Amino acid sequence: MGLDNIVIPSYAKIFFAIFVVEIIIGTFTNAFIILVNLRDWLKGQVLNSSDRLVVSLALSNTCCVFGNAASVVFYIYFTGLVFLDYVFYTLYGVMMYTIFSSSWLSSWLCLFFFLKIITFKGGCFEWMKMKVESLVPWLIFSSQVISFFSSLPFIWTTTKVFSSNFTSLDLGANQTFKVIGYKMNDSYIGFSIIVNCFVPFLIVMATTGRIIASLTLHAQHMKQNMEDSRGASLKVHRMAARTMSSLLGIYFIFYMVELALGFLPMDSPMYWICHVLILVFPNLQSIILIMGNSKLRQVWSDLMNCKKKP
Repeated sequence: MGLDNIVIPSYAKIFFAIFVVEIIIGTFTNAFIILVNLRDWLKGQVLNSSDRLVVSLALSNTCCVFGNAASVVFYIYFTGLVFLDYVFYTLYGVMMYTIFSSSWLSSWLCLFFFLKIITFKGGCFEWMKMKVESLVPWLIFSSQVISFFSSLPFIWTTTKVFSSNFTSLDLGANQTFKVIGYKMNDSYIGFSIIVNCFVPFLIVMATTGRIIASLTLHAQHMKQNMEDSRGASLKVHRMAARTMSSLLGIYFIFYMVELALGFLPMDSPMYWICHVLILVFPNLQSIILIMGNSKLRQVWSDLMNCKKKP
C-alpha cells in the first residue's frame, strides 16, 4: 500500500458532491443512534449490553466518516499538505484505528447475539453466556485498546518516498528534495489486517452461520410439530440473524474494496469509485443497526411519521 507519485486527476472533484452527500447521511444516521440512547440514559434508563455495543459502533463510525471526509478533502484540495508528516500520520492513523475498532465491535455484537440466542451445555460458551452482561464493557474497552495500539506502529513503519532524481548523496549537499509520497510497511499492514480485520470477520462469519443453522433447525422442528413459528422470541432471533448476515455481507465487500485500493493508482476512476464505496460503509452499517434494533426502529418510524403529517 503506497502513495507514490500522487497526482489528483481533475475529474476526482466530480466525486466531491457524492462524498458530501455520504458524509451528511453518515453523520445523521450515526448521530441518531447516539442521541436516542443518550436521551434514554439522561432519563435514567440503563442501557443494555446490546445498546452499548451499538452506541460504541456509532461513535466509531462517526470518527470513520470524518476521517475519510478529511482525507478526501486534503487529497483533492490541499494535496501539498498531505506530505506534512503530522497530517499524513493523523489522517491515516485515525482511519486505521476506526476500521479496526469497527471490525472488533461488530464481531462483539455478533458474539453477543450468539451467546444470547444459542443454548449451551457446559464449557466456555456456557460460562460466557452467564457472564455476557459483565463481559460486554470489557470487550468494548479491549477492542479500543487493541485498535489503538495496532494503529500506532503505522507511524514508525511508514517511510517517505522521494522524487526519482533524489539520491542519498544529496543529504550532505544542502540540496532540497521533494517528498512525493509514503510507503507503508507490507509486513505491518499484513499483520494488522489479519489481527484486526480477518479475525473479527471470522467471528462474525462463525456466529452468524451458527445462528442461521440453529434457527433453520428450530423452524423445521416447529413445522414438523405443527407449532406456530411466528412467536415473539423467534421473531427477535430472526431479526438478530438478519442483522448479523447484513453486517457479514457489508464487511466482506468493504474488505474487498480496501484491498483493491492498495493496487489502484490514484489517477484511475476505479480508485475514486472505491472511495465512494468506502464512505458508504458507515452509512450502511448505521442503517442496519437502526433496522435491527427495536427501540431505534420505533423512534425512526415515529420520526418519519411526524415528517409526513401536514
